[in-house]
Amino acid sequence: MRKGRFMPPKKQIFKEQIIDTALKMVQKDGYDLLTARKLAKELSCSTQPIYQAFANMSELKKELIKKAKETIVAYLLESNEKQLPKELQYIFSYIQFAKVEKHLFQLIFTSGELNIWNELNLSDIELDIHMIVYANGIIMMQAFQALPDSDEWLKEMLLQAYALLRSNK
Repeated sequence: MRKGRFMPPKKQIFKEQIIDTALKMVQKDGYDLLTARKLAKELSCSTQPIYQAFANMSELKKELIKKAKETIVAYLLESNEKQLPKELQYIFSYIQFAKVEKHLFQLIFTSGELNIWNELNLSDIELDIHMIVYANGIIMMQAFQALPDSDEWLKEMLLQAYALLRSNK
């Protein structure tokens, strides 16, 4: 080094920064397109900080799934569709989340970690497994654009299914 010059300080990359940046990338492009190199480029660093924070990409994926689950739980708890019974507010928000956050929903769904209902701690609300199965059917059909993309239509479908299930109990 020449006299009078100094090295700039090393850029610090923290584990939480890596997770947050990776989550944003997954939200945009999906998990399948996430690589350590692309993540490093997004963070403006080498892959070294990523592999210092995580042993491998599988370890990072576990953290991403955890963060994605936190995101969907927060989304469900913010549901405010007052025209629907409380049980259906969560189901409606669940379907909306799958539409708005396709890639995060896919990450959770394909990880086998979809049982987020237990984590909601909704002891006062009985979430009928039939409605959850019905919601997943709607989500799949919407993914293939086989159903109308209308909130009002969706609410009406949920209310009809809910009434039918209640009458059979």
